[in-house]
Parts: sequence; C-alpha cells; structure tokens
Amino acid sequence: MNRKQDQFRGCLLGMAAGDALGYCVEDQTLQQIQENFGPEGILGYDLINGYAQISANTQLAMFTANGLLFGATRGSLRGVMAPYARYMEAACRDWAKTQRYGGRKTDERICTWLYRVTQLHARRHPELVVLDALNKPQSGTMEEPVNQAKGCGGLTRAAAVGLFFDPKRLSQGEIDRIGAEAAALTHGNPLGFLPGATLAHMVSKIIYDRPASMRALVHETKEAMDKQFGSSFPQTETILRLLTQAEHLADHSSLSAQSAMEQLGAITGAEVLAAAVCACLRFPGDYSGAIVAAVNHAGHSACAGAVAGCLMGAWLGTEGIPEFFLEPLELREVLEELSDDLYHGCPMSAQSNLFDDQWDRKYIQCEYDEA
Repeated sequence: MNRKQDQFRGCLLGMAAGDALGYCVEDQTLQQIQENFGPEGILGYDLINGYAQISANTQLAMFTANGLLFGATRGSLRGVMAPYARYMEAACRDWAKTQRYGGRKTDERICTWLYRVTQLHARRHPELVVLDALNKPQSGTMEEPVNQAKGCGGLTRAAAVGLFFDPKRLSQGEIDRIGAEAAALTHGNPLGFLPGATLAHMVSKIIYDRPASMRALVHETKEAMDKQFGSSFPQTETILRLLTQAEHLADHSSLSAQSAMEQLGAITGAEVLAAAVCACLRFPGDYSGAIVAAVNHAGHSACAGAVAGCLMGAWLGTEGIPEFFLEPLELREVLEELSDDLYHGCPMSAQSNLFDDQWDRKYIQCEYDEA
C-alpha cells in the first residue's frame, strides 16, 4: 500500500475514531465530562459490547463516498451522468432509510451497497434537521436552500469529496463547490454549507498537495475560501474569523485545550470546523492529542472529533493513528474497503473489456454480502 492510499484510509478511519471518541460524551457539558472521566476529560473510548461506536457523522460520510463512487461508475460505463450532487443526495436518502424504525425492506430501491450493511441501520444521534431535509421531495442546494440550518450535521460528508476528486482532473474550485453542495443538501444557511467547502478543500490539499505545515494549510484555505465565496456569501467572513480565532487559541499556551474549545463554542458547522482546526494546530503530528482536545467541551463533541480525526488521519496516514483507537473501531473493515475504493476508483469503462465482479456487485447491482 502506497503513501496516498494509506492517507485515504487514515482520513476515514481517523474520522471514525474521532467521531467514536466524541460520541461517548455527546450532549455532555465539560463539567459532566470531567465528573465522569476525570479532570483531563475523556482520553479513550467508553466501549459498548467491546466496540467503539460511530455516530451519524461517519455514517453520512460513508454513504456520501458510496454515492460518489456510484455516480462515477455510471459515468465511466455509460459516458454520461448527472451532477455529482444528485448521487450524493440519493446516497444520503439511502442513509435516511436506514434510520427508520421497523428494519430493512427487501424491495427498497437503493443506490448504495452500504444500505446492505446491517450495522449501518443503527440510529446514532442523527441531527433531526438532516432527517427532515432528506424526507422532503427535494433536497436543498446552495441557490435554493431547503431550510436555514447552520448546524454541523452536513460537515463530515464533505471529507469524501476532498478525497475522491483529483485536482489534476477537476479544478480545486469545483471540488470545493461540490463540498459545499454536499452539506447544502440538508443545511441551507451558508454557515452550514460553506464549512463543507472548507473541509473538502483542506482534505484535498493534504492528500494531493502536501502543504508544508497544518498552519500553512489553514492560511492557504482562508485565502481560497475568501476568493471563491467571499463576494457571494457575506457569511464567509464569519468562517474566516473563526479560523483566525482558532489559530490564535492554538498558540495561547497558557490556555488549556479545554478552555480553547469552550471559547469556540462548537455548535454551528463553522464553529465545529474551527474547533477541530484549533485542536489540530495545537497538537501538530499528534493524532491522540488532537482528537482528545477536539471532543472535551460542551459543544458537538462527536462532529468536532470526526473533523479533527479526518484531518489528522489524512495528514499522518494510518501509521500515525494509535492502534488502540483502531482495534475496537466499529466497521473498521468496511471503512478500509470504502477508502480503498475511493482511492482506486472504477476499474471498468465502456472502452475496456475488463470486468470486475466485486465492483459490479457493489456499484452497479448495489449488493453486498456481509461476512
């Protein structure tokens, strides 16, 4: 496995591990976290039946990745396809079907093999605004928002966008816009969908452009977001301000990581992104330090942990993620399989005689045999 493929795995596994750690303390205040886990807060998983459970944040990121691959496969074999946003929407609607009570329906029309994975039918703190948006006849776009939600529930799915699209084949601006579109399906306020563009940009740069440092990445990202979205969306300024605040708080050595996170709030999508960035800047090269910092606060711990984990995982690869975070991780094998598919892409085309049975089953027939 080469370095880039390992980074793909690191991104999704890192996201899932940070999400799982934060999910243990979701909806708890910092005081409650400290009362339950000690003055330093939670430092490791609170396992359930031996597993570290992922939340809806990782579930939606996985389904989004599946949707991108489904769309790319259709394009490769047919030569024509709809905009990627439509495939992401269809995949997220598949996820919404998994959240209904009453179990799976055998005759359900689906476009994702992940729908066949029983463990992904678990309800793990889904944001109600996401379920509401995905149950409407038509999901939202940046131009025609489905609501004015600005929470963090749309954020993590943008990570798959940053992984999947190579800037040599699709411009960085287009990649960033697709990241925003992924979040805009369910979050209509610019403070809900522009963080998606920001995260997609950061993941893409880490994977394909290897910045000199995380600090350099944040600086470049702020410039790119201002240039692309600043004139159209005044809320861009809020995101830039929060990222700058995250940089300052990361440098504030006399301030504890917990206090820094509390100052950022970590409630809206923009705040959660800033909190995750602050944690990564405060603990450069230290996956454990970053996700622990990202989850110990009163905000959305699971999403902040997921975003910090995906950035650090992409940066370090799997070798930089301690095994004690990976070994008990729920759906680890599925996450690895999905990340490898994102890395390799569709092996078949209309011009080739190559036939890949496994790819056909997953991304054309939408079937999957659980072990």
